[in-house]
Amino acid sequence: MKRLFFLLTVILMASGIVRAADDKGIEFAETTYDFGTVKADHGKVVHEYVFTNKTDVPLTVVSASASCGCTKPKYTHEPVRPGENGKIVVTFRPKGQKGYVSKNIKVRYKLSGQKVRSVTLKITGNVTPR
Repeated sequence: MKRLFFLLTVILMASGIVRAADDKGIEFAETTYDFGTVKADHGKVVHEYVFTNKTDVPLTVVSASASCGCTKPKYTHEPVRPGENGKIVVTFRPKGQKGYVSKNIKVRYKLSGQKVRSVTLKITGNVTPR
C-alpha cells in the first residue's frame, strides 16, 4: 500500500513538473550571463539572450526592464511565431560601478489569448577601477 501511494505521488509530481515546464512557453538558451571582469572606464558591454517560443501560438514580449539605470534591455517587439526565436539585448554601463555586480532584467511576455507572464534574466560581473 505504501509503495502504491509512493508511486502515485511520484507520478503526480512528475506530471506537474512537465506541465509547469510546458506552461512557460518561452525557453532561453541561458538566463544568467557573467561579463567577467570589466574596467569601470571600459564603456558599455552587451549580451544577447536568445529565446525560443515553445508553444503553438504567437508569443509577444510586452516589456523588459532592468533593476537599475546602468542596465538597458532592448527586445523583439514583433510577435514570435511558434518554434521561432526572439532576443533580449542587454547593455550594461560599468561607469560608476565597482566590485561584484548583479543586475536583474524582468521580461514580461504574453502568449496569444493568455495573461501576461514573466521571467527574470540576470547579468553579473566584476567592475574594477580605471
